[in-house]
Amino acid sequence: MLASPLPAGCEKARPVRVFLRLLFLSLLALSGPALAFWGSDYDEPPPIIRLEPPSQQEVKALGFGNQAFNEQVTRFGLSKHVPLISDWSKAQSGKLLASWNPLAADGKHPTLVIQHGGVGGPGSTDYGHARWFLAQGFNVLVLDSFWSRGFIANWRKIDAAASQHGPAFSALGANTRARDAFAAARWLALQPQVDAKRIFLLGGSQGGWSVLRALTDEKSITDTHRGLFRAGVSIYPACWSWQRTPHPHGVGVSRAARPALGPFYAPVFLITAELEPPGSATDIHACDPDLLKWATRHRRLLNTTHAFDDENPPQQPVNRCWYSANPHWCQASGGRDPATGNCLNAPKADFCSDLSVTGSVREEILEFLNAFK
Repeated sequence: MLASPLPAGCEKARPVRVFLRLLFLSLLALSGPALAFWGSDYDEPPPIIRLEPPSQQEVKALGFGNQAFNEQVTRFGLSKHVPLISDWSKAQSGKLLASWNPLAADGKHPTLVIQHGGVGGPGSTDYGHARWFLAQGFNVLVLDSFWSRGFIANWRKIDAAASQHGPAFSALGANTRARDAFAAARWLALQPQVDAKRIFLLGGSQGGWSVLRALTDEKSITDTHRGLFRAGVSIYPACWSWQRTPHPHGVGVSRAARPALGPFYAPVFLITAELEPPGSATDIHACDPDLLKWATRHRRLLNTTHAFDDENPPQQPVNRCWYSANPHWCQASGGRDPATGNCLNAPKADFCSDLSVTGSVREEILEFLNAFK
């Protein structure tokens, strides 16, 4: 197609317009992957408003068991959650809760930061991993991103009913969770028991989402946070991002709320489960296909569900199945089957623990982490 002639007097203006257009396009590109971590939606997390995890009464009212959360963590032989990690926000509103479990042996040791999933805060899955890796010679810190801020999920306040569950993209999503992890790593690097060159990040579900985000090779991350974590382990992560979010889940949701996940500046061990709800945020087939290429290692667990690595009760864990407290869990796959209660076309309940698979996966994670000397 031939270009239309410019009006008289506009020939000199054309180079300026071209330059301005290119400048605009460049800034637009930067506003996506390069600057999304500091997107205006979630520059600041919700403030810290309390200094203790849920009491027995709160736990019962919320349907998360019959014991206070600090009683639950000590049943695994781990330290109580206490205010420990300084809030990284401008407000400096307090300290995040964490269960810090350093080795008794002298010297500096590898350290594992564990991030919990998206409903309820830390629980038996996180504590089971923490106890096991502590026995393998790792200092372990279980980080709590929710209770200090008054949430039981990244989209639901403590005093809200289950019906108040909202979209998964929120102010306690991957950006905030990743920055919590960075704050924890900086605190750990100052501890005498910690080898600062061998701090690792592990998380499942939305904790796994945080791992993918924290290790993404993006200027806004690497300029300030690169080198804090030697490697990461992401277990059945939420993996929707601006790179790939199935319609209609990403409609009207900014890049800041669903930031880039990969490629990675440090090694990532990705562990996925076959029986995730089809099309959900944890279904690997609904995520960027390059994620498998960007991961250093990928383990696909066949006939296995989300939360396969639950370890409950603490001293004598058993294989069990149960259903999600998230009312949106089956939404992407079309809802629940009224006959079985499972997500439509799902052969199992939402979650089924598998102690044998858990043991095998832990050994493989240990091999992966021990390769970094």
